[in-house]
Amino acid sequence: MKKIILLILLLALSGCYDYKEINDLAIITAIGIDYEDEEYKITLEVLNDQGDKDSGMIKSYTKTGSDKSLAKALEEAADLLSNQANYTHVKLMILSDTITDGRFSTIIDFFMRSTYFRENFYVISSMNVEPEKILKNTTDNEPVASTSIINLLESLNYSSNSGVLKTFDQVVEETLAFGKDTCFSNITLDDEEFKIDGLSIFDNYEYKDTISNDYATIYNILTNNFYRPIYSKVYDNLYFSIAITEGKAKIDADTKTIKLSGTLTGKIMDNEPNYDIRNLDVLDNLNSDFKSLINEKFKSFIEVLQENKSDILFLGESYYQSTREKSENFWIHTDIDSDVNFYINKKGLIYEVQDEN
Repeated sequence: MKKIILLILLLALSGCYDYKEINDLAIITAIGIDYEDEEYKITLEVLNDQGDKDSGMIKSYTKTGSDKSLAKALEEAADLLSNQANYTHVKLMILSDTITDGRFSTIIDFFMRSTYFRENFYVISSMNVEPEKILKNTTDNEPVASTSIINLLESLNYSSNSGVLKTFDQVVEETLAFGKDTCFSNITLDDEEFKIDGLSIFDNYEYKDTISNDYATIYNILTNNFYRPIYSKVYDNLYFSIAITEGKAKIDADTKTIKLSGTLTGKIMDNEPNYDIRNLDVLDNLNSDFKSLINEKFKSFIEVLQENKSDILFLGESYYQSTREKSENFWIHTDIDSDVNFYINKKGLIYEVQDEN
């Protein structure tokens, strides 16, 4: 009986020893990684455990450490904290241009090995502004930078469709898998306001380019991850705009041609020329104009990917799945045949009919 009681006491004491009060932890929500003067520079975004007691608002602050070793730089930053660093709540990683262009493989390797971090945090680049400055850019209305950035990226899916949110495990899978390359959004500051500024694309571990927000929207359409991207045509200095609402573009590639097919439909957003869209000839002309516009954008986007050898559309992987032939870069010099249909759907006509009645 005494042995049983002693065992229970030991187990209880062991549990107390491993237990950490939440107030004894520094909750890390984001990490910025830079490389300066031959040293890695790690910036940690930390939730302020004191908060604003009157408003209940949670704020954040940053700590930065540096060293020639990535692991040591992280340790240097953590040593500046008054409490033990807890990385299980990290939701964002920001990589500078000095990291994406030359040290991307080091980051992938380190964080794959790390037992401190979960792998479901988002990854973005910051090619023109230091990650430390990004994470310090807080206001009373936006007191936690990482939350503001993620909210911005998510909101873009309901406006321009130019935001691309990738988690670290997605980035790793796309980087390591045969016939795939990765990409993720780039952020900058415009008059101290966060602004998504293009899409950083890679060829394996090698950073290739940061392409425009317009191309990021095309990427989302071609990967079937769009909401309502808007495109416009100008007729006599007047805008006619549509929003793509439904449909899918299919991509097939062989050693001769990259072929885009499928059908997209959309609704009318602006009709400044006041076209009679119940007239079938007018409607056919509009459908034809927007079909040409969309296919031109698709073709231009793939040409940019070919120039950069960045297979973010997974053409090499798709070709391997269908042929079992490993030819990773077969698509780089092939012709592009983009013939995706576009139609204005009936929802775009409803308000015109209602106006007549």
